[in-house]
Amino acid sequence: MWLYQALLVLFTPLILLKIRRFKKTYVHYRAQEALGFWPAVKADLWIHCASVGEVLAARPLVLQWREKFPARRLLITTMTPTGAEQVVKEFPFAEHRYLPMDWSSSVSRALKKLDCKHLLIVETELWPNLLKHAKQCGLRIDVVNARLSDRSFQRYQKFSLVSRPLFKLPDSFLAHAQADADRFEALGAKKVLVTGSIKFDLAVAPEVLQANWRRQLGSRFVWMGGSTHHGEDDMLLRIHKVLLQKYPDALLILVPRHPERFDAVYVLAKQSFERIALRSQTPPDQWCDFDVVIGDSMGEMMNYYQACDVAFVGGSLIKRGGHNPIEPALLGKAIIVGPHTFNFLDITNQLLQVNGAVRCEDEAHLQSAVVTLAGQSSQRYRLGQIALRFAEKNQGAVTRVLAEIDFR
Repeated sequence: MWLYQALLVLFTPLILLKIRRFKKTYVHYRAQEALGFWPAVKADLWIHCASVGEVLAARPLVLQWREKFPARRLLITTMTPTGAEQVVKEFPFAEHRYLPMDWSSSVSRALKKLDCKHLLIVETELWPNLLKHAKQCGLRIDVVNARLSDRSFQRYQKFSLVSRPLFKLPDSFLAHAQADADRFEALGAKKVLVTGSIKFDLAVAPEVLQANWRRQLGSRFVWMGGSTHHGEDDMLLRIHKVLLQKYPDALLILVPRHPERFDAVYVLAKQSFERIALRSQTPPDQWCDFDVVIGDSMGEMMNYYQACDVAFVGGSLIKRGGHNPIEPALLGKAIIVGPHTFNFLDITNQLLQVNGAVRCEDEAHLQSAVVTLAGQSSQRYRLGQIALRFAEKNQGAVTRVLAEIDFR
């Protein structure tokens, strides 16, 4: 642990700078909580979700837990202000706190204000000081929707003196798939079960279907880049330039993964296109006047996917490992992924095996696929229906998680 503590000290200025930026950008951000100064809180269950994606992933789990235990109190922590906003929106019955930064003093100070004996961590958000102090306070710790890419596994193995004690701290890991489970066991986890991904149990919110952004866009071809990263946006914009030569009314919806990139992507798009809109300033019923829309909003990813005909899942054209293809699958959309999908390897490979998605190895291949699908509505529908059936077939993880975890 000494190496980790030394790194924390080294990165302290950057962490403080991030807290300061959050406080400056988000008026409701409670910086004191990130430093461990929590108001007293009492809960029967504490769920930690790093940010918006994890909050949305936890939604079916939280709702089923609340249905089963309606009188129990719930605490949800997040790292980010956007995650906090999503908690307030999705779970008004829950108490929210910002997770303290992982300095030992901050974590210890926060936990002294907490009366709770059970922590659920969504995905694999493992903070060493948090886990250590939580166990010292007698909390049961379960990691749900746990996944670990081979790339991350290799990194943990290189620092086994730190990682093996870390992976022994949680009481259980409820893993995405057998490959994830094998990696957790190899790193020393005590109890590992395969329950599947709770993201398959994500229900499309009625509000998304009622808003029906797709209907507002008429018959034009709409494709999107969901959760894109630096290095992908310029490729998608070049492809869209080519697509417009054949389909002049086509629309590209570009949704960067990180909010701090919204402005930069807008500036990038302005270099090649004149008709560009920001979601924050332009409602969907006016998008027909534009060639490119920048999705600069949080918590609306399902709306964006619902609006498109073809969904490219970002983070996969570059070596970021890709993002979750389940959301467009649940909406019956034709899905395209790039060559780098190691973050969701099993899910993506299974989807590809049943021909529920298209993998493109590079920009040229992606351009060919988008232009082809733009003219083949029947092929888009076939891909989307296969993806939808695949997603529905894999539902049930939340039920398995609730059955495995002791909530007494």
